[in-house]
Amino acid sequence: MNRMAKDNLDKSRKETSLKTLYFNRFLLIRYVTAVFFFTNLYWLCSLIISKNVGAVVPGLTLVFIIRAVWEQCTMYSSHIDNARKTILTYKIMLIENIVYIATLFTPIFKKLYPFLVDNTKSHMFILFINVIGAVLCLISLNRLNKIKNQSDKQFKYIKQYKQNIKMK
Repeated sequence: MNRMAKDNLDKSRKETSLKTLYFNRFLLIRYVTAVFFFTNLYWLCSLIISKNVGAVVPGLTLVFIIRAVWEQCTMYSSHIDNARKTILTYKIMLIENIVYIATLFTPIFKKLYPFLVDNTKSHMFILFINVIGAVLCLISLNRLNKIKNQSDKQFKYIKQYKQNIKMK
């Protein structure tokens, strides 16, 4: 292998490493998004099987989640710090989780969860799920805010890596 080909290969490896470092800043967000995607998908399927109009609720949430997933997929080709669609999705899901908690002891509970018995155990289960959802949204929004402000640990590693390979 001649010197020029070796330099091109080395440069390509460095660029790929840098892309991967930028992309991996959102790793936690991608996992949490996957959890929300499948949770809402299963909920949607359960409501469709129950022939319930409440299926619109997780259906709309899935639309926002898919937009966030699309945004995250495009991040590999061009690194961005401000994932606007993902931030909006997590804000909407946080509000939704709070609203779902508020509807636990209302007639809306039967509309949102027709496959559950309307008793204390079911209410506690849904409360637990929604509290976990809200906490995951808050953690994700905090992480997205750190990435947006470039105050996350991975960004410091990226800056250090750039200095080590003498890249700007």
